[in-house]
Amino acid sequence: MTPEPVSVSERRPRPEGAERPRGPDGAGAPGSAGGSAGAGGWAAGTRGASGSAGGAAGAPGWAGDAVPARPAVDLDDPAALAAADPGGMLGQVASAAEQARAALAAAQVAPLVGPEPRSVVVAGMGGSGIAGDVLGALAFFRSPVPVSSVKGDRLPGFVGPTTLLVAVSYSGATDETLAAVEEGLSAGARLVAVCSGGPLEELARQHGAPVVTVAPGRMPRAALWSLAVPVCVAVSAAGVLEPMAEQVRAAAEALELLGPSVPTDSNPAKQAALRLLGKLPVIWGTGQLGAVAATRLRTQCNENAKITATSAPVPESNHNDIMGLEGGLGPGRELVLLRDRGGEHERDARRVIAACEALDVTSPILRNAGSGPPLVRLARLIAFVDHLSGYLGLARGVDPTPIETIFRLKAVLATGADG
Repeated sequence: MTPEPVSVSERRPRPEGAERPRGPDGAGAPGSAGGSAGAGGWAAGTRGASGSAGGAAGAPGWAGDAVPARPAVDLDDPAALAAADPGGMLGQVASAAEQARAALAAAQVAPLVGPEPRSVVVAGMGGSGIAGDVLGALAFFRSPVPVSSVKGDRLPGFVGPTTLLVAVSYSGATDETLAAVEEGLSAGARLVAVCSGGPLEELARQHGAPVVTVAPGRMPRAALWSLAVPVCVAVSAAGVLEPMAEQVRAAAEALELLGPSVPTDSNPAKQAALRLLGKLPVIWGTGQLGAVAATRLRTQCNENAKITATSAPVPESNHNDIMGLEGGLGPGRELVLLRDRGGEHERDARRVIAACEALDVTSPILRNAGSGPPLVRLARLIAFVDHLSGYLGLARGVDPTPIETIFRLKAVLATGADG
Protein backbone atom coordinates (compact mmCIF):
# COMPACT_ATOMS: atom_id res chain seq x y z
CA MET A 1 0.00 0.00 0.00
CA THR A 2 1.65 3.23 -1.15
CA PRO A 3 0.29 6.46 0.35
CA GLU A 4 -0.04 9.49 -1.87
CA PRO A 5 2.48 12.25 -1.12
CA VAL A 6 1.89 14.21 2.04
CA SER A 7 3.04 17.73 2.65
CA VAL A 8 2.89 20.32 5.38
CA SER A 9 2.77 23.30 3.08
CA GLU A 10 1.82 23.74 -0.50
CA ARG A 11 0.59 26.64 -2.52
CA ARG A 12 -3.03 27.28 -3.29
CA PRO A 13 -4.67 24.08 -4.56
CA ARG A 14 -5.35 24.11 -8.28
CA PRO A 15 -8.34 22.74 -10.15
CA GLU A 16 -7.99 19.39 -11.84
CA GLY A 17 -6.12 19.77 -15.11
CA ALA A 18 -4.78 23.23 -14.31
CA GLU A 19 -1.24 24.01 -15.44
CA ARG A 20 1.30 24.07 -12.62
CA PRO A 21 4.33 26.36 -12.71
CA ARG A 22 7.32 24.51 -14.10
CA GLY A 23 10.85 24.69 -12.82
CA PRO A 24 13.92 24.83 -15.05
CA ASP A 25 14.19 21.03 -14.99
CA GLY A 26 10.57 20.58 -16.04
CA ALA A 27 9.44 19.55 -12.55
CA GLY A 28 6.88 21.48 -10.56
CA ALA A 29 8.32 24.73 -9.31
CA PRO A 30 9.49 24.60 -5.69
CA GLY A 31 6.61 25.44 -3.43
CA SER A 32 3.92 24.34 -5.86
CA ALA A 33 1.64 21.41 -5.17
CA GLY A 34 3.37 18.36 -6.52
CA GLY A 35 6.60 20.31 -6.82
CA SER A 36 10.06 19.23 -5.90
CA ALA A 37 9.40 18.79 -2.20
CA GLY A 38 12.04 18.01 0.35
CA ALA A 39 12.10 14.99 2.63
CA GLY A 40 8.83 14.09 4.25
CA GLY A 41 6.83 15.80 1.51
CA TRP A 42 7.61 19.33 2.63
CA ALA A 43 7.00 21.71 -0.26
CA ALA A 44 9.29 24.69 -0.05
CA GLY A 45 6.56 27.20 -0.69
CA THR A 46 6.86 29.00 2.61
CA ARG A 47 8.86 32.15 2.93
CA GLY A 48 11.54 32.94 5.41
CA ALA A 49 11.87 36.30 7.11
CA SER A 50 13.53 37.64 3.99
CA GLY A 51 10.33 36.95 2.05
CA SER A 52 12.02 34.62 -0.41
CA ALA A 53 10.83 31.08 -0.91
CA GLY A 54 12.37 28.93 1.77
CA GLY A 55 14.38 31.90 3.05
CA ALA A 56 17.14 31.08 5.46
CA ALA A 57 16.11 33.57 8.09
CA GLY A 58 13.75 32.58 10.86
CA ALA A 59 12.45 29.19 11.95
CA PRO A 60 12.11 26.44 9.33
CA GLY A 61 8.82 26.55 7.46
CA TRP A 62 7.90 30.07 8.56
CA ALA A 63 5.54 31.84 6.16
CA GLY A 64 5.40 35.58 5.83
CA ASP A 65 7.69 38.56 6.11
CA ALA A 66 7.50 39.11 9.87
CA VAL A 67 10.34 37.76 11.98
CA PRO A 68 8.98 34.64 13.68
CA ALA A 69 9.09 33.85 17.37
CA ARG A 70 12.13 31.85 18.38
CA PRO A 71 11.37 28.32 19.62
CA ALA A 72 12.13 27.78 23.28
CA VAL A 73 13.76 24.41 22.60
CA ASP A 74 15.62 22.76 19.73
CA LEU A 75 13.19 20.11 18.53
CA ASP A 76 16.11 18.01 17.27
CA ASP A 77 18.00 17.98 20.58
CA PRO A 78 16.96 14.84 22.53
CA ALA A 79 18.37 16.08 25.83
CA ALA A 80 16.64 19.45 25.51
CA LEU A 81 13.35 17.78 24.60
CA ALA A 82 13.55 15.44 27.60
CA ALA A 83 14.27 18.34 29.95
CA ALA A 84 11.37 20.38 28.55
CA ASP A 85 8.95 17.43 28.62
CA PRO A 86 9.14 16.03 32.18
CA GLY A 87 5.70 14.44 31.86
CA GLY A 88 6.86 12.48 28.82
CA MET A 89 4.07 13.57 26.49
CA LEU A 90 6.16 13.03 23.36
CA GLY A 91 6.89 9.48 24.46
CA GLN A 92 3.21 8.86 25.16
CA VAL A 93 2.26 10.13 21.72
CA ALA A 94 5.02 8.08 20.11
CA SER A 95 3.57 4.96 21.76
CA ALA A 96 0.46 5.12 19.57
CA ALA A 97 1.41 2.14 17.40
CA GLU A 98 2.14 0.02 20.48
CA GLN A 99 -1.20 1.12 21.95
CA ALA A 100 -3.12 0.13 18.83
CA ARG A 101 -1.61 -3.36 18.73
CA ALA A 102 -2.11 -3.97 22.46
CA ALA A 103 -5.69 -2.68 22.37
CA LEU A 104 -6.49 -4.95 19.44
CA ALA A 105 -5.22 -7.96 21.39
CA ALA A 106 -7.26 -6.96 24.46
CA ALA A 107 -10.43 -6.44 22.42
CA GLN A 108 -10.06 -9.74 20.58
CA VAL A 109 -10.21 -11.75 23.82
CA ALA A 110 -13.18 -9.84 25.28
CA PRO A 111 -16.69 -11.34 24.82
CA LEU A 112 -17.90 -8.62 22.48
CA VAL A 113 -20.03 -10.59 20.02
CA GLY A 114 -23.71 -9.79 20.33
CA PRO A 115 -26.88 -9.13 18.37
CA GLU A 116 -26.83 -6.44 15.72
CA PRO A 117 -28.24 -3.28 17.31
CA ARG A 118 -30.63 -0.80 15.80
CA SER A 119 -28.53 2.08 17.09
CA VAL A 120 -25.06 2.63 18.53
CA VAL A 121 -24.17 5.31 21.08
CA VAL A 122 -20.65 6.01 22.33
CA ALA A 123 -20.53 7.89 25.65
CA GLY A 124 -17.26 9.58 26.58
CA MET A 125 -15.69 12.89 27.46
CA GLY A 126 -12.56 14.80 26.50
CA GLY A 127 -9.58 12.73 25.41
CA SER A 128 -11.65 9.58 25.85
CA GLY A 129 -14.66 10.89 23.99
CA ILE A 130 -12.74 11.44 20.76
CA ALA A 131 -12.93 7.65 20.32
CA GLY A 132 -16.63 8.11 19.61
CA ASP A 133 -15.84 10.67 16.94
CA VAL A 134 -13.41 8.23 15.34
CA LEU A 135 -16.09 5.54 15.24
CA GLY A 136 -18.64 7.97 13.83
CA ALA A 137 -16.33 8.94 10.98
CA LEU A 138 -15.52 5.32 10.13
CA ALA A 139 -19.17 4.30 10.31
CA PHE A 140 -20.55 7.25 8.34
CA PHE A 141 -20.64 5.53 4.96
CA ARG A 142 -20.66 1.94 6.22
CA SER A 143 -22.99 1.49 9.16
CA PRO A 144 -26.53 0.22 8.48
CA VAL A 145 -27.69 1.81 11.75
CA PRO A 146 -27.29 5.28 13.29
CA VAL A 147 -24.06 5.85 15.25
CA SER A 148 -24.02 8.72 17.76
CA SER A 149 -21.38 10.20 20.03
CA VAL A 150 -22.55 11.60 23.36
CA LYS A 151 -20.40 13.97 25.43
CA GLY A 152 -22.41 14.65 28.52
CA ASP A 153 -24.54 13.10 31.27
CA ARG A 154 -27.68 12.46 29.22
CA LEU A 155 -28.48 10.03 26.42
CA PRO A 156 -30.80 10.48 23.41
CA GLY A 157 -34.42 9.50 23.88
CA PHE A 158 -34.18 6.63 21.42
CA VAL A 159 -31.78 4.64 23.63
CA GLY A 160 -33.36 1.35 24.65
CA PRO A 161 -33.02 -2.44 24.51
CA THR A 162 -31.94 -2.40 20.85
CA THR A 163 -29.13 0.10 21.51
CA LEU A 164 -25.46 -0.82 21.85
CA LEU A 165 -24.03 1.63 24.39
CA VAL A 166 -20.22 1.78 24.36
CA ALA A 167 -18.93 3.68 27.39
CA VAL A 168 -15.34 4.87 27.12
CA SER A 169 -13.42 6.47 29.98
CA TYR A 170 -9.69 6.00 30.30
CA SER A 171 -9.76 6.47 34.07
CA GLY A 172 -13.09 4.72 34.45
CA ALA A 173 -14.13 7.52 36.77
CA THR A 174 -15.57 10.21 34.48
CA ASP A 175 -18.71 11.57 36.16
CA GLU A 176 -20.61 12.37 32.98
CA THR A 177 -19.90 8.98 31.42
CA LEU A 178 -20.95 7.12 34.56
CA ALA A 179 -24.20 9.08 34.64
CA ALA A 180 -24.86 8.24 30.99
CA VAL A 181 -24.19 4.56 31.67
CA GLU A 182 -26.65 4.51 34.55
CA GLU A 183 -29.26 6.06 32.30
CA GLY A 184 -28.53 3.60 29.51
CA LEU A 185 -28.74 0.60 31.79
CA SER A 186 -32.06 1.83 33.11
CA ALA A 187 -33.30 2.03 29.52
CA GLY A 188 -32.22 -1.55 28.86
CA ALA A 189 -29.31 -0.78 26.52
CA ARG A 190 -26.61 -3.40 25.96
CA LEU A 191 -23.39 -2.07 27.50
CA VAL A 192 -19.75 -2.47 26.53
CA ALA A 193 -17.16 -0.64 28.67
CA VAL A 194 -13.68 0.47 27.59
CA CYS A 195 -11.51 1.71 30.46
CA SER A 196 -8.40 1.07 32.54
CA GLY A 197 -10.43 0.18 35.64
CA GLY A 198 -12.31 2.31 38.15
CA PRO A 199 -16.03 2.64 38.82
CA LEU A 200 -16.93 2.07 35.16
CA GLU A 201 -15.37 -1.37 35.18
CA GLU A 202 -17.11 -2.21 38.46
CA LEU A 203 -20.48 -1.02 37.17
CA ALA A 204 -20.16 -2.98 33.93
CA ARG A 205 -19.18 -6.20 35.68
CA GLN A 206 -22.04 -5.84 38.16
CA HIS A 207 -24.42 -5.90 35.18
CA GLY A 208 -22.62 -8.70 33.35
CA ALA A 209 -21.43 -6.37 30.58
CA PRO A 210 -18.16 -7.01 28.73
CA VAL A 211 -15.19 -4.83 29.62
CA VAL A 212 -12.11 -4.16 27.51
CA THR A 213 -9.45 -3.22 30.04
CA VAL A 214 -6.63 -1.10 28.63
CA ALA A 215 -3.24 -0.29 30.14
CA PRO A 216 -3.23 2.63 32.61
CA GLY A 217 -0.55 5.25 33.12
CA ARG A 218 -1.12 7.75 30.31
CA MET A 219 -2.98 11.01 30.03
CA PRO A 220 -6.36 10.18 28.41
CA ARG A 221 -5.64 12.35 25.37
CA ALA A 222 -2.44 10.37 24.80
CA ALA A 223 -4.33 7.07 24.95
CA LEU A 224 -6.52 7.59 21.89
CA TRP A 225 -5.51 4.34 20.20
CA SER A 226 -5.89 2.36 23.41
CA LEU A 227 -9.51 3.52 23.47
CA ALA A 228 -10.57 3.93 19.84
CA VAL A 229 -9.46 0.46 18.75
CA PRO A 230 -11.64 -1.45 21.29
CA VAL A 231 -14.59 0.84 20.53
CA CYS A 232 -14.33 0.04 16.82
CA VAL A 233 -13.77 -3.67 17.43
CA ALA A 234 -16.80 -3.81 19.75
CA VAL A 235 -19.04 -2.28 17.10
CA SER A 236 -17.55 -4.55 14.46
CA ALA A 237 -18.31 -7.57 16.65
CA ALA A 238 -21.94 -6.46 16.70
CA GLY A 239 -22.05 -6.53 12.90
CA VAL A 240 -22.13 -2.76 12.37
CA LEU A 241 -18.62 -2.40 10.90
CA GLU A 242 -16.50 -4.72 8.80
CA PRO A 243 -13.75 -6.71 10.60
CA MET A 244 -11.14 -4.24 11.82
CA ALA A 245 -8.04 -6.27 12.70
CA GLU A 246 -6.14 -5.78 9.44
CA GLN A 247 -6.93 -2.08 9.35
CA VAL A 248 -5.67 -1.70 12.92
CA ARG A 249 -2.39 -3.45 12.10
CA ALA A 250 -1.86 -1.29 9.03
CA ALA A 251 -2.80 1.86 10.94
CA ALA A 252 -0.18 1.03 13.59
CA GLU A 253 2.51 1.16 10.93
CA ALA A 254 1.31 4.62 9.86
CA LEU A 255 1.60 5.89 13.46
CA GLU A 256 5.36 5.35 13.72
CA LEU A 257 6.72 7.96 11.32
CA LEU A 258 6.83 11.40 13.00
CA GLY A 259 8.47 10.83 16.38
CA PRO A 260 11.14 12.95 18.08
CA SER A 261 14.00 11.00 16.51
CA VAL A 262 12.95 12.17 13.01
CA PRO A 263 14.80 15.47 12.34
CA THR A 264 12.95 18.64 11.48
CA ASP A 265 13.97 18.70 7.84
CA SER A 266 12.28 15.30 7.40
CA ASN A 267 9.49 15.74 9.95
CA PRO A 268 6.35 17.60 8.77
CA ALA A 269 4.93 17.74 12.31
CA LYS A 270 7.97 19.62 13.61
CA GLN A 271 7.94 21.92 10.60
CA ALA A 272 4.27 22.74 11.11
CA ALA A 273 4.80 23.36 14.84
CA LEU A 274 7.50 25.91 14.11
CA ARG A 275 5.32 27.60 11.56
CA LEU A 276 2.44 27.84 14.05
CA LEU A 277 4.62 29.34 16.77
CA GLY A 278 3.01 32.59 17.84
CA LYS A 279 -0.05 32.03 15.64
CA LEU A 280 -3.70 31.10 16.18
CA PRO A 281 -4.38 27.93 14.19
CA VAL A 282 -7.47 28.01 11.97
CA ILE A 283 -8.06 24.35 11.22
CA TRP A 284 -10.28 22.94 8.49
CA GLY A 285 -10.81 19.27 7.69
CA THR A 286 -12.28 17.64 4.60
CA GLY A 287 -14.32 14.47 4.56
CA GLN A 288 -15.44 12.73 7.73
CA LEU A 289 -11.90 11.74 8.66
CA GLY A 290 -10.44 15.19 8.07
CA ALA A 291 -13.20 16.72 10.18
CA VAL A 292 -12.34 14.45 13.12
CA ALA A 293 -8.65 15.26 12.72
CA ALA A 294 -9.45 18.99 12.71
CA THR A 295 -11.35 18.68 15.98
CA ARG A 296 -8.52 16.62 17.40
CA LEU A 297 -5.90 19.23 16.47
CA ARG A 298 -7.96 21.98 18.10
CA THR A 299 -8.31 20.07 21.37
CA GLN A 300 -4.69 18.94 21.32
CA CYS A 301 -3.56 22.54 20.79
CA ASN A 302 -5.69 23.46 23.80
CA GLU A 303 -4.24 20.79 26.10
CA ASN A 304 -0.71 20.16 24.83
CA ALA A 305 0.26 23.60 23.49
CA LYS A 306 -2.00 25.58 25.86
CA ILE A 307 -3.30 27.82 23.07
CA THR A 308 -6.67 28.63 21.55
CA ALA A 309 -7.45 27.24 18.11
CA THR A 310 -10.53 27.07 15.90
CA SER A 311 -11.72 24.14 13.80
CA ALA A 312 -14.46 23.41 11.30
CA PRO A 313 -15.33 20.80 8.67
CA VAL A 314 -15.42 21.66 4.99
CA PRO A 315 -17.87 22.76 3.56
CA GLU A 316 -19.41 24.08 6.80
CA SER A 317 -16.36 26.33 7.15
CA ASN A 318 -17.48 28.22 4.03
CA HIS A 319 -20.85 29.09 5.58
CA ASN A 320 -19.73 30.83 8.79
CA ASP A 321 -16.06 30.50 9.80
CA ILE A 322 -14.90 32.32 6.70
CA MET A 323 -16.75 35.46 7.78
CA GLY A 324 -14.69 35.59 10.95
CA LEU A 325 -11.66 35.81 8.67
CA GLU A 326 -13.04 38.49 6.36
CA GLY A 327 -10.17 40.58 5.10
CA GLY A 328 -7.72 37.67 5.29
CA LEU A 329 -5.99 35.65 7.94
CA GLY A 330 -3.70 38.49 8.95
CA PRO A 331 -0.29 38.06 10.57
CA GLY A 332 -1.56 36.35 13.72
CA ARG A 333 -3.37 33.34 12.22
CA GLU A 334 -2.39 30.35 10.11
CA LEU A 335 -4.65 28.09 8.06
CA VAL A 336 -4.21 24.34 8.55
CA LEU A 337 -5.89 22.01 6.04
CA LEU A 338 -6.32 18.36 6.97
CA ARG A 339 -7.54 16.63 3.83
CA ASP A 340 -8.92 13.17 3.28
CA ARG A 341 -9.24 13.29 -0.47
CA GLY A 342 -10.58 9.72 -0.51
CA GLY A 343 -13.57 10.81 1.58
CA GLU A 344 -14.23 14.21 0.02
CA HIS A 345 -17.29 15.12 -2.01
CA GLU A 346 -16.41 15.87 -5.61
CA ARG A 347 -17.00 19.58 -4.98
CA ASP A 348 -14.79 19.83 -1.90
CA ALA A 349 -11.56 20.49 -3.81
CA ARG A 350 -13.11 23.52 -5.49
CA ARG A 351 -14.52 24.66 -2.15
CA VAL A 352 -11.04 24.62 -0.63
CA ILE A 353 -9.62 26.53 -3.61
CA ALA A 354 -12.36 29.14 -3.48
CA ALA A 355 -11.94 29.67 0.27
CA CYS A 356 -8.18 30.08 -0.04
CA GLU A 357 -8.65 32.57 -2.86
CA ALA A 358 -11.23 34.52 -0.85
CA LEU A 359 -8.82 34.77 2.07
CA ASP A 360 -5.75 35.31 -0.14
CA VAL A 361 -4.11 32.25 1.40
CA THR A 362 -1.44 30.94 -0.95
CA SER A 363 0.46 28.61 1.34
CA PRO A 364 -1.65 26.86 3.98
CA ILE A 365 -0.22 24.15 6.18
CA LEU A 366 -1.49 21.02 4.47
CA ARG A 367 -1.57 17.37 5.44
CA ASN A 368 -3.10 14.75 3.18
CA ALA A 369 -4.42 11.46 4.52
CA GLY A 370 -3.09 9.52 1.57
CA SER A 371 -4.63 6.31 0.28
CA GLY A 372 -5.67 3.01 1.84
CA PRO A 373 -8.43 1.89 4.22
CA PRO A 374 -10.19 4.57 6.29
CA LEU A 375 -8.51 3.78 9.62
CA VAL A 376 -5.08 3.96 7.98
CA ARG A 377 -5.84 7.32 6.41
CA LEU A 378 -7.10 8.63 9.74
CA ALA A 379 -3.98 7.33 11.50
CA ARG A 380 -1.78 9.43 9.21
CA LEU A 381 -3.73 12.56 10.07
CA ILE A 382 -3.90 11.86 13.81
CA ALA A 383 -0.18 11.06 14.02
CA PHE A 384 0.56 14.42 12.42
CA VAL A 385 -1.89 16.25 14.69
CA ASP A 386 -0.75 14.68 17.95
CA HIS A 387 2.97 15.09 17.33
CA LEU A 388 2.49 18.64 16.06
CA SER A 389 0.67 19.73 19.22
CA GLY A 390 3.38 18.32 21.48
CA TYR A 391 6.16 19.95 19.49
CA LEU A 392 4.26 23.24 19.48
CA GLY A 393 3.90 23.22 23.26
CA LEU A 394 7.60 22.57 23.71
CA ALA A 395 8.51 25.23 21.15
CA ARG A 396 6.38 27.66 23.18
CA GLY A 397 8.28 26.72 26.33
CA VAL A 398 5.38 24.97 28.07
CA ASP A 399 5.20 21.45 29.45
CA PRO A 400 2.57 19.68 27.33
CA THR A 401 1.40 17.27 30.03
CA PRO A 402 -0.13 19.27 32.95
CA ILE A 403 -3.78 20.37 32.70
CA GLU A 404 -4.03 22.20 36.00
CA THR A 405 -7.06 24.32 35.12
CA ILE A 406 -9.07 21.21 34.24
CA PHE A 407 -8.04 19.58 37.51
CA ARG A 408 -9.04 22.69 39.48
CA LEU A 409 -12.40 22.75 37.71
CA LYS A 410 -13.00 19.08 38.50
CA ALA A 411 -12.08 19.66 42.14
CA VAL A 412 -14.64 22.47 42.40
CA LEU A 413 -17.34 20.35 40.77
CA ALA A 414 -16.52 17.43 43.04
CA THR A 415 -17.54 19.49 46.09
CA GLY A 416 -21.13 19.38 44.88
CA ALA A 417 -21.60 23.11 45.47
CA ASP A 418 -23.98 24.84 43.06
CA GLY A 419 -22.65 27.78 41.08
